[in-house]
Amino acid sequence: MERTTGTALPSPRPPRATTPPSETAPRAAAPVGSSTDEVITGYERSPSDVLRTVVFAVLALLLVALARWSRDEVAAVDEDLVQRLSFLTPAVGRVLAGAVTLLILASVLAAWATPLVTRRSRVLGSLLVSGVLAVLLVQGADWVVDRGDADALAREVARRDGVDTALTVAGLAVMAASFVVLAPFVSRRWRRAGALLLALVTLVRLLVPVAHPGTVAVAVLLGALAGSGTLLLLGRPSRRPTTGAVAAALAGSGLRPAELAPAVVDARGSVPWVATLADGDRVFAKVMGADNRAADLLFRAYRFLRLKDVGDERPFSSLRRTVEHEALVSLLVRDAGARTPRLRAIAPVGSDSFLLSYDLIDGATLDKLSDDAVTPPVLQGIWEQVAVLRRHSVAHRDLRRANILLDDTGRPWLIDFGFSEVAASPALLDADVAQLLVALALDVGVEPAVDAAIDRLGPEAVAAALPRMQPNSLSGATRDALKHRKDLVPQIRAAVCRRSGVPEPRLADLERVHLKTVLTVVLLAVATYLLAPQLGDVGGMVARVREADWVWLPWILAVSALTYAGATLSIVGAVPARLRLLTTFVAQLASSFASKLAPAGIGGMALNVRFLQRSGVDLPVATSGVGLSYAAGSVVHVVLMVVFAVWAGQSAFGSLRLPRPQAVLWGVLAVLALAAAALAVPAVRRLVVGKVVPLLRRSVEGVGAAVRRPAKLALLLGGAAVITLGYLVCLYLSTRAFGGGLDLATVGAVYLAGAAIAAAAPTPGGLGALEAALIAGLVAAGMDHTVAVPAVFLYRLATFWLPILPGWAAFAWLRRSDYV
Repeated sequence: MERTTGTALPSPRPPRATTPPSETAPRAAAPVGSSTDEVITGYERSPSDVLRTVVFAVLALLLVALARWSRDEVAAVDEDLVQRLSFLTPAVGRVLAGAVTLLILASVLAAWATPLVTRRSRVLGSLLVSGVLAVLLVQGADWVVDRGDADALAREVARRDGVDTALTVAGLAVMAASFVVLAPFVSRRWRRAGALLLALVTLVRLLVPVAHPGTVAVAVLLGALAGSGTLLLLGRPSRRPTTGAVAAALAGSGLRPAELAPAVVDARGSVPWVATLADGDRVFAKVMGADNRAADLLFRAYRFLRLKDVGDERPFSSLRRTVEHEALVSLLVRDAGARTPRLRAIAPVGSDSFLLSYDLIDGATLDKLSDDAVTPPVLQGIWEQVAVLRRHSVAHRDLRRANILLDDTGRPWLIDFGFSEVAASPALLDADVAQLLVALALDVGVEPAVDAAIDRLGPEAVAAALPRMQPNSLSGATRDALKHRKDLVPQIRAAVCRRSGVPEPRLADLERVHLKTVLTVVLLAVATYLLAPQLGDVGGMVARVREADWVWLPWILAVSALTYAGATLSIVGAVPARLRLLTTFVAQLASSFASKLAPAGIGGMALNVRFLQRSGVDLPVATSGVGLSYAAGSVVHVVLMVVFAVWAGQSAFGSLRLPRPQAVLWGVLAVLALAAAALAVPAVRRLVVGKVVPLLRRSVEGVGAAVRRPAKLALLLGGAAVITLGYLVCLYLSTRAFGGGLDLATVGAVYLAGAAIAAAAPTPGGLGALEAALIAGLVAAGMDHTVAVPAVFLYRLATFWLPILPGWAAFAWLRRSDYV
């Protein structure tokens, strides 16, 4: 479990306080100074700005979305608030509005003039950028909401009162953005004054009915978003505690330093120091500030959205509580008998930082040592330390190599308890075992790591960690190391099962949201958005259904059944072996049922491969044959798409305009340029040569084998054509059943284009996406929506839903007959 690191999101991890002096303090230690101020040492992109930008963006989007999709209701609420707040007389209102307008202008001018006079060009540039961005965001929100009459009413009320509204919304946004940008450059007292001034201006704007209350709230949020976004883009001043400030914090805790120097270690967001005390002891001190707090909140939010059942507790209420928790776990673990550096002091540093100080242990972490250093006694000692934690229900939760230290005598120490939990559940303790097993196996191999774990923890405890032995349970550093050892985790699971005498269990489902789920939800939302307007005239569609000519239904079902005959011919032509036609037909019917159990036809492909194997076809030939069948279908689909598009002409697209040939040419050239740029990257070239080229070579060889046998090629391509044309004719007959007036060429062009678009949907059979694409295409081609909607639903009923029952029966028969 490792927090994300980097300039935008440094981890609030403690530094490695136990690395040797030669590594932690390569610079000469300086005598302790007396300055206790914080100084600007540079500019950086802070996690605090990431957090603020995310929060402001989410709140602004929610308000804008609410205003956009509930315009009438929000306008009514705003008007009611305006009437209730309009208790001032017109004269008083004009005076207050004018005073606030001047106050806004004076505040913005003062904020912008100060860096101009003091020649701080970077601050002035940040103010200009934030101001422009705030105005653009306000204009964009106004365009999205488009409240029309409501805004006109507010302007009319203001005009009658003699108040200019030009600066109401944009001025508030620019004012908020300016104050947010200036906040890191001024003292806390000035920040409070700016917040109070902005609150006062907002309150007076609510009292004077110049703009709607909702508009004022959106303006302030968008201004704050512009300011925090500007700081994130251009950087904020990095205020580091001075040597004197750290020395004062140590001295105030009873650790009077004689020498103090920055420590050059991977502190993961904190500021590390090494101090030599007056009594000769050496301590490591790290300073954690608000950035670490923001990074921790972002990290926990990311894990909450992505993962489940990983034991993350709610974030602490403040940075002080976070520091106190780490100190508590360190003291508890040390008192329990585990080896971890002694905590010496906790002290505030500066205005918003805290210091943690530990004894400095001479040694090196496992990630800095060679594999030979991790001997069997060292492995036994590491697992003994983990056993101590387990006996006291403490979960370390970040047992990677960088958090295990060997001192000069070879004894292992555990460090970094910033992410630990006390009174931990068995699942968290098992996750510790899984993390450490993988981390140690990277150094010493699978068998030594598993043997040492079972020897110290017992086979039951190690076997219980198997469901957690997966990438989502590992730290980021361990996952990175596994990129070149992808077979290591399965080997560890197999070794644990073998040594513990248990079968390999099912892995725990730790992902809260899967990528396929997100894509499915998005596509279904788009499909609903496209279908909803077409479903508005329910009465008209009911009348169409009552007047439908159901004599077309048997023909629709017959053509739908013909597509399975085409699939049979295509599979027969894709493999050199002779197949039984009737059994292969039943397999294709079962394949349609299996395809509905997984997206992109994966289930149907797997069933066909299995059927061919059971029919005497070798696995490589069966796999390439099924792939060749699907490839032939794609080729035939593209060819027919071109043919029907030319045949139908502009009538197939109605009001939709096809791109000009010049635009298509420029698009092709852009794709080629991007491809050339990608191939210039060595990693991409290796991927293409290692993965894509062999696949293309095998496909070409398979096509070559089919071409050398004209009969097989005819079956392959002919069967694919029967499938595509069968579905096309089904849709055409469905439109005729409801009185559709489009010809076969137009309906065919719409079907081929819609099916190509829906092929990207991760839902089985393009469910949702295909319906939306076909309805939109038919309506665009000139068909009334009261015909297009029931026609498409009838088509899907005949080709998608009705075949489920016979497909299931065919699948069951194949299993009973041992064909799959």
